[in-house]
Amino acid sequence: MEHEQLIVFPRRGGSVFAPERAKAFGDLLQRRQDHIRKLQWSIVAVYLFLLVIPACLPETEVRAGVFDSLARFAEALFWGVWWPGVILSMLIFGQFWCGLLCPDGTLTEFASRHGRGRKVPGWLYKPALPLLLFSLITFYEHSIDAFHSASMSLLIIGGTSLASLCTGLIFGRGKRVWCRFVCPGAGIFSLLARCAVLHFKVDRVAWDAAPGPAPGGVDCPPLLDVRRLKSNEKCNMCGRCSGHRQAVALSWRWPGEELATLEPEEVRGWEAAGILFVLIGLLYAVAHWNGSAWHRQLLAALRHGIGDTAFWQAEAPRWLFSRASAHADLIDALAALASIVGMTFALGVLVGAGLLFAARGQKKLADALAYALIPLSGIGLALGAMEYSLSILADNGVSAWRVLPWLRLAGMSTGLIWSISIAQRLLRRWRGHSERQTFVLPLFTAVAGLLAAAYQFAPIPA
Repeated sequence: MEHEQLIVFPRRGGSVFAPERAKAFGDLLQRRQDHIRKLQWSIVAVYLFLLVIPACLPETEVRAGVFDSLARFAEALFWGVWWPGVILSMLIFGQFWCGLLCPDGTLTEFASRHGRGRKVPGWLYKPALPLLLFSLITFYEHSIDAFHSASMSLLIIGGTSLASLCTGLIFGRGKRVWCRFVCPGAGIFSLLARCAVLHFKVDRVAWDAAPGPAPGGVDCPPLLDVRRLKSNEKCNMCGRCSGHRQAVALSWRWPGEELATLEPEEVRGWEAAGILFVLIGLLYAVAHWNGSAWHRQLLAALRHGIGDTAFWQAEAPRWLFSRASAHADLIDALAALASIVGMTFALGVLVGAGLLFAARGQKKLADALAYALIPLSGIGLALGAMEYSLSILADNGVSAWRVLPWLRLAGMSTGLIWSISIAQRLLRRWRGHSERQTFVLPLFTAVAGLLAAAYQFAPIPA
């Protein structure tokens, strides 16, 4: 098959964007699965060490000497480097982290090869389940400020790893049922990965025309039908299908190509709601609103009101919180939760109403326009994660807050242009499906511009 049939990017001979480079890298992943497994288990070992050891040390020891340095290093690595790095990698390159490096994926696949192999139950097929789990975990970890506590990090991050291990032990036969149906991060990652410039492209003509006898089936960990693969949505980018039947190859495409070519039947209302209320509303609330001066003032008012209510005077289980007084922690957590939920709902409703107005009341078109906001909101999420990196530097005496407005300006400008270009291409394809689209793009641009301004001028943490 011609290499040019496998790409969307124009060929640039000799550069890293050359189609043969992408295809060769995909084939390399397919051939070197043994080396990849060694790398995966190395990452699992480091991950477990940094997650478990700081949490198991006595409180007095964690605060002294080398133990303090270890705890700080783990916090910086998990929340200051890993989280923003994963977000950006998903947005630009796709879910390579999931297929090649993620310790939870390694653990669940290993467990599934030695587990009971039961059939996946119907309730796990609910497509919105990962987004729901992600929202619940995010509400909890930001309500109790889990990032600064080794024990809370173990409870939350380690809890998901334990759940992935148990899922592998119970369901599937050598597959990643956890990654496909349950993983809380997968709901967000599947949205961001659709913007990526790399994907495994399947040539159906070459697949069907491949001479017999046909090779064995693809060992696809997330249980995808590779023959019909069109989207980066659930693809873990592990490379195991590369070259299969001479019809699958890692290929370049234009950024956001998958979103710009959405057909009406591919637009899902629940997913549009997830973009509005989770990717935009919730993640703006926890990444930019949480920790701001306005947030702290609202917390003080909510804390005072909740604290005067006799219903909340009982002690809460101390292991659920990271500070000394369980009663005070419960009041603080409830106040923080109320503030975050309020901001999440308000921003989601405002952006959704703006898109519905831009679409002249056509809900299907408004849902499609929500997908076009993924690049802008994804970059906003990455910036919020980088702010935590800057706060870690500030805690260690290195103030870098002056660069934040410039980072925001560069990121928001890129995200705004990216989202508008996707909306423009999407509307061109949809002209036959929707009437009176004359002012849709300008109105969408206004909505996206206001959202970009919300990110740009979000309060800088003290």
